[in-house]
Amino acid sequence: MRLVDVVIPVYEGLKETIVCMNSVQRTVKDSWARIIIVNDCSPDRQITDYLRNLAQEHPEFVLLENEKNLGFVASVNRGMSYDKDRDVLLLNSDVEVAGNWLERLRNAAYHHDNVGSITPFSNNATICSFPNICKDNQLLFNLSLEQIDEQFAAEFTVGDAFQVPTGVGCCIYLRRDALDKVGLFDLESFGRGYGEENDWCQRAIRAGFRNLHLANCFIYHKGSVSFGAEHSPRLTQALDTLDRKYPRYHADIQRYIARDPARVARVRAWLRLFSVQDTPKILMISHKLGGGVQQHVDEIASRYANRVLFLFMMPDVEGESVRISSFDGNDWLRDGLFFHVESEYEKLIELMRGLGVGRIHFHHTIGLPTRLWGLGADLECDYDLTIHDYYLVNGNPSLTDIDGRYVDESAPDFDQRCAGHRPLPSGVDAKQWRENQKMLIEGANRIIFPSIDSKQRFTKYFKVKNSVVSWHPDYLSSAPYPEPSWQFPRTRPLRVLALGALSKEKGADVLESVAASLVAEDIEFHLLGYAYRKLGHQVHAHEPYNNENVHALIRRINPDLVWFPAMWPETYSYTLSIALQQGLPVVVPNIGAFVERVHGRPNSVVVKWNSTIVEWRAFWVTVLRNQMLPEVKDDAPVNCLEVAQNFYETEYAQAVSSRAASGEGVVFQNPGPNLYVYSMKLSRSEELLKRIWRFSRRPVGAVLISIVPFKIQRSIKRYLSHRPMHDIVGRSHT
Repeated sequence: MRLVDVVIPVYEGLKETIVCMNSVQRTVKDSWARIIIVNDCSPDRQITDYLRNLAQEHPEFVLLENEKNLGFVASVNRGMSYDKDRDVLLLNSDVEVAGNWLERLRNAAYHHDNVGSITPFSNNATICSFPNICKDNQLLFNLSLEQIDEQFAAEFTVGDAFQVPTGVGCCIYLRRDALDKVGLFDLESFGRGYGEENDWCQRAIRAGFRNLHLANCFIYHKGSVSFGAEHSPRLTQALDTLDRKYPRYHADIQRYIARDPARVARVRAWLRLFSVQDTPKILMISHKLGGGVQQHVDEIASRYANRVLFLFMMPDVEGESVRISSFDGNDWLRDGLFFHVESEYEKLIELMRGLGVGRIHFHHTIGLPTRLWGLGADLECDYDLTIHDYYLVNGNPSLTDIDGRYVDESAPDFDQRCAGHRPLPSGVDAKQWRENQKMLIEGANRIIFPSIDSKQRFTKYFKVKNSVVSWHPDYLSSAPYPEPSWQFPRTRPLRVLALGALSKEKGADVLESVAASLVAEDIEFHLLGYAYRKLGHQVHAHEPYNNENVHALIRRINPDLVWFPAMWPETYSYTLSIALQQGLPVVVPNIGAFVERVHGRPNSVVVKWNSTIVEWRAFWVTVLRNQMLPEVKDDAPVNCLEVAQNFYETEYAQAVSSRAASGEGVVFQNPGPNLYVYSMKLSRSEELLKRIWRFSRRPVGAVLISIVPFKIQRSIKRYLSHRPMHDIVGRSHT
């Protein structure tokens, strides 16, 4: 094996450069490796002074200084040409390294045949990124670089490498024999930087060399420091140049991503990193329909990210298999596992024990194999159950009839009318359905209700022990909400906003009919979100939103108040939270959690949920005439003392203690047969559904779709996809 020059070009980023140099200095053995720093005439005098002082303190370092700024490619070529007998490790100045990283890369470069380049794993290295490929990741589970790299080194060997179309230039080992044959980076084509290592790797392939991605080494890369604001234009130009020189290049990259041979290594790594942490671990179980349930799961995982590790399980094939992933502090990992529950239940249990799961939290059971209800007993751990809706009562989450209207629980035909909207499985009546749910409900250590109203309704049907009523954690994040004030300027129409994905039960038809009845009045109705069908032109539609941009979009619409025309007893309502966070007046129905959540709040009007269109028209005309909302009268005061407002702050995770993880099991060594790949793309059926949705937004499409009974529309949607519509509408096939 040859000696090595670690070439580090520097231009900007003093803080990052210092961290990089310190890590390299600690880890590089000068008996066979030398550090070459190329100062590309940095505009930051502090960087120049720092590098000169560093070179004086460490005479074994080589400092090359460009008299004028030559750009990244020329600087790298100068460093690689300093000693033409040595291999080169090219390292960006915003990279941090640990352990014997360089030794592992060098050993791998000579362990494999015909190596041109070797690239390690990194948090931010496109196709070599971990834990999510082609993503700028944070360090997994809030671990240090040293902890992650140590685990990669222990889990894999120099033999664990994957052939790639290109290496990644933030940290890339180049063998000198390949450099001699392929040449240096292409200064003429790539000028000041970006794309030069991709071009070199393509030339290396044509010269008979291989580019490898090594699994047993991990480095940290901050990214976009060297070029600063020039990053985007340079990247665009580099991609254009690569397309011209190598017409198949991007197709090769896409084929590699689709095949993704490093996926097994990534999953093995996160499983091992998860298992070795002496931290409480919770398995969250839910449906795959997104919406408020998924938002709640996400916010719990995010709130406790520094104290608890979370797994997430959801149905894959309904009633047969499940998917499992982990939370990384911001989002769920894209790569995970799936298990066919009937045939692989013991394998699943073995994995949960191996990972050290100490508690389970059921959020929903739609689509789940019922065998999973015994998971807590089989793992010998307690579980919580959150009641997000009323699915466990009679299979109808919203307790509504075929027209999307709430069915009073005291009605003699209550279950039959609910089944008209959400039929039960063949051969099962509502009484048997409720009997079947008792195992899950009675075995729960805690049953968590997101509102007083939801507890009161649920306990009409089931005996509940150890119940907790607590509003969702977003309340803790936002409280105290700003005090709302009536600020209608009277110089324009009254602007009424509805929020979210409006189904029949959430009042889409009511919104449309009321808006049509008031078309001659000085009032506008807006929908930020989407309805289950295209609404009439009297409703100004603003398309779907996400939680990151919703507040900016509301400010742009500038509504005078928010109206919730829901016709079912919502158990919490995140859309109400958005309105409260904005400090807007609200009009809510006298059903579900709305009443207690606006209790005592000024400019918050509670109206009969089943008001007729005539009554709603009269209400809004009165608001216009008086230029204000009516005063609130509490006909039935709410005892909000029943709400444990600090439950998620202090009590939720106290019940979970660290549990020894065996770290053993067949999945740890070979997850391949159980790999599940998160797809950012839409399936063909989902693309079809998206086209149908867009067609339904056109006038002709809206008319044709309206002819199809709603029950059939819903069946078609479920057949084509179980994802929520806002997820489908916001995704792309390519």
